[in-house]
Order: sequence, then structure tokens, then C-alpha cells
Amino acid sequence: MKKRVSWRKLILAGTLAFNLFIGWNTGHSVAQGLSPETLWEKNYNTGFALSEVQEMEGNGYSVMGTSGDGNLFVANMDEQGNQLWSKEFQLQAINTSGVEKNVTVSSIHHLDDGGYIVGGTVPGFYFRYNDYVIAKTDENGVIQWTRVFDSGANGHFNMIRDTQDGGYMNAIFSESLNVGSFQTAVQKRDRSGTTEWTTVLGSGGPNSPQVQARTIEEIADGGYIVSGTKDTNVAIWKLDSSGEIVWEKSYNCNGGYVIQAPDGGYVIVGTRPEGKTVLIKTDAMGKESWTKTMNGGQTVSLTNTSDGGYLIGQSQLLIKTDAAGTKQWSKPIRGLTKAISVKNGGYLILSSPDTLLKLAENSLPPQTALKLDSEDYSLMVGQTLDTVLTSVYEGKQVNVSHYGSYSIADPSILSVDSYGNMTGLNYGQTVLTATYKGLQTKANVYVYGKKK
Repeated sequence: MKKRVSWRKLILAGTLAFNLFIGWNTGHSVAQGLSPETLWEKNYNTGFALSEVQEMEGNGYSVMGTSGDGNLFVANMDEQGNQLWSKEFQLQAINTSGVEKNVTVSSIHHLDDGGYIVGGTVPGFYFRYNDYVIAKTDENGVIQWTRVFDSGANGHFNMIRDTQDGGYMNAIFSESLNVGSFQTAVQKRDRSGTTEWTTVLGSGGPNSPQVQARTIEEIADGGYIVSGTKDTNVAIWKLDSSGEIVWEKSYNCNGGYVIQAPDGGYVIVGTRPEGKTVLIKTDAMGKESWTKTMNGGQTVSLTNTSDGGYLIGQSQLLIKTDAAGTKQWSKPIRGLTKAISVKNGGYLILSSPDTLLKLAENSLPPQTALKLDSEDYSLMVGQTLDTVLTSVYEGKQVNVSHYGSYSIADPSILSVDSYGNMTGLNYGQTVLTATYKGLQTKANVYVYGKKK
């Protein structure tokens, strides 16, 4: 059965043929939007789910993760991703009832002295009761001290980070499961883990708006920016160096992250109810300056890049924008858990369960490339959508849609025929891969609606 060729493809193919005939060199416009090449990729087979990666002082990287039974894994890698050192250990702590139990780790961070700061919870005297735990290790993973704090209820330890004065900041949330009350706070600690101050950001009962502080970052003026949720919206709080709340704002998205922008404002990434990713830029007081929306999935990280733009990590996709939030390129990466920009150029990505890869800083050159007509497709269940596959060589483009081969990462969500026509089968997100003469390109595909 022959494919019905769409008018869109006929017009595009004719335009490309005319451009080749007159010797039109597309040059820069072809290069724009192509994702950077992968410099190296390492699979470590640790048995752990790696969740954090950081640059170390000097050279190399530190990766961290946990296993299902609560064990910790920390390792140092060189600049090529080769493992230099690693350690596995189980963190234990004596709860406020005097019983030693295994700690559930929920946050870990590599420190400038080569050690690690770890935050989590330990079961209390009652099955709905968790105490907070903080532990510090040296550069060899040997525990130097452990601190346990009474949560007063079912505690959740969300994040811990080091501060410029050698101390630490953490974000916590506790809830009483039998009466429905909750409290969320951030705490400043000295270098030995002792509490210096606590700022409560929200509390209430079962009928109160749910508030939870999730992330915290020290900013240029010595204060702190905290992100979390207020009901279904992203909320951020600006604190001064003493923990006083300077202002707080809510934004129409959920599941977000916030970082400080180079101009002193803030950038927030989250998800709208319809499933779109939203990038919001604010001024220094949290007032929105601009908003950009794009296709995407669950957001897992957000960081600044060396050119003033932003790197958005999603569960299946990496997106790079410029300083104005305009998307420059995206790259499908299955199971992405963290993405950072590194000082010597390029990007470092963790993907589930324990793969680390390095991307080049710049997009691929236009001399030889393969691209689809979109990096993100959206269609409904039951809808058929065609694609255009283009081969690029020395600035010239040729439509090779009829000659490529196509595959779908999850065939239960989407089907594709030999000409690149996609049909939505079930709600979800998957990846389309197109191959031609040894070259390969990928695109995310989002299918909406329910199966009829």
C-alpha cells in the first residue's frame, strides 16, 4: 500500500530541490537547532540509581546515588568519565528513642573538602514517625559525624546544601498522618551540623493549602532562594542571610525548580496542567518578565550555562535555551535524572540507572547531518502525522523521507510505517528514531487523549 504524500511534504521537497538547483547554501540556518554531539558515554553497572553529579575542585566529577535497600554509592571520575575511586556504605543513626536503624537518604552533596554532606530520615518509635538525619563524611567516605533531629511527626528531608561560611542549609517537611496537619521549614546549620536558625515557610491543618519547601540555594547577596509548592503551584521564597522572609511568590505551574539568573533575577521551570513545560523569568523581586512554553515531560533539573542561557533536564529530553528563553536545541535522552553545564565547556548528563555522558558545548556542524522536521511532535490517539527526514551535506539539504528507516522506543504508545508516518495508539511520551546511511536522529513524540 502506497503512502499518501501530504501537500506539506510535496511543497518542502520542491523547495529543497529548487535550492539545490540554484546552489543555495543554507549554512548557519541548517546548523541552528542541531543538538551537540556526544563526546563519550560510560555505563558503570553499579547496581545503584545515580541521582547527582557535580564538578569537583580541580578536575573531574563526583557522582552519587542510592540503592533500593538504602545503601549509598559515591565515586570520583576523571574528565573522560573513567572511575578513579568509589565507595558503597549503609548510613545508620540512633533515633530519638535510642534505637539504631538504617537511614533513608534523600539528599547528598559533594563538598569542596572532598567529603559529602548527607540528609535523610530514620524511623522513629512509631511506624508513622521519622526523625531527621544529617551526616558528614570525609573524602574517603568515612563518616565524621551524624546528627539526629526530632521531626515531631512523619518527617521528609528534601534537600541539604553547603553554604559559603562552611555551614549548611536544609529544607524539610513534616506531616501528621492521623490528623492531617503539616509544617515545612528551612534551617541554617553551622559546620558541625548544629541548628543556627529555623524559618517556617508554611503550616496548617487538613483544610489548609498544602505548602512544601523542596529546594534551597544560597545566592549572590548572601541570602537564600527556596522553591517548593503551594497547593498545585510552584512557590518561591526569598530569604535574607538571617532567614527572614523578604518576599514570596506563586506561579501557575507545578513540579518546578528555581535558579538565580546572571542579572540577579530568577528563572523557574515547571509543568502546566496540560503537560507543557513552562520557563519563567522574573526580576529580583520575583515579578514575571517573560514566560516561554515548550513541549516536554517531567522536569528533573535546571542550571545556568556559560553563554547566559539555561539547560533544562527532563525525564526524556535535554533542552538548551538562550538568555531570552528561546530554545536553541533539544536532545532526547531516555531516563535523564540530572544535567549540568561544566566549566571546561559542554554538558554532563546522568541517565537512569547509572550512565554518565558528556556532550560537546556547540551544536554539530552542518557538513554532514540528518534531521527531522521537528524535535518534538504532538498528536492525538488515533491521529496519523507525517514526518520529513532531511539529509544535510555541506549546507545542502535533500528530502530522504522515503529512504530512511524508522523505529519507536515504545510501540505501545505510537506506531510508525516505513515512510515515517506516525499513528497515536495510547497516551504517553516516546522517542522516534530515524536512520539513513549510518546517520541517526531522534525526536520526542507526545500522544494525547485516550484509546478509543
